[in-house]
Amino acid sequence: MTMFLAFVLLVLAGTMVLFFAMLGQLAARLPEQSNEPTAQVEPLENARLGAESLNWPAELAHLRDRERALVLVLSSSCASCEQIAAQVPDALDRGIDFGVVVSCGVRERGEDFIRRHELERAKPYLDHGGAWSTGEFNVDSSPAALLFRNGRLDTALLFWTLDSALAATGHLHSAHSAQEA
Repeated sequence: MTMFLAFVLLVLAGTMVLFFAMLGQLAARLPEQSNEPTAQVEPLENARLGAESLNWPAELAHLRDRERALVLVLSSSCASCEQIAAQVPDALDRGIDFGVVVSCGVRERGEDFIRRHELERAKPYLDHGGAWSTGEFNVDSSPAALLFRNGRLDTALLFWTLDSALAATGHLHSAHSAQEA
């Protein structure tokens, strides 16, 4: 019986060593985690690039005929969107021009999101159920940056910081140039 228990303990010890070695290998393959939001942007694979909306919301209509226009799609139920929405007033103060779409399942929740983050100055469009962004451009993820050229969707990106979206679409650079002039 003693030999059997010694054998079981040896197998258990070997299994534990193997288990921790596998965890170490797994940890080495994962990217380093940080509390800081990433500056990375990723293309939205399923977005309908080249699409042109025939039903621009009144709040965004002023962007339709511009050579280049940026629209941010935020969701009232997205934690990253909460952080980004808090940065919007500062970006507006820096003279950066863009539209904001707030997608929400419940209108009151979207209105509260706009009020809490002081987005009224951006003249946001409240996209109930994501009908416009999803229906017109197949954009059902947030936060998303949509770059339009002459009213057609040219680029659709997922982003995690407002400055990374502005830089990726050329709006951060143009705002700095305008301030320096």
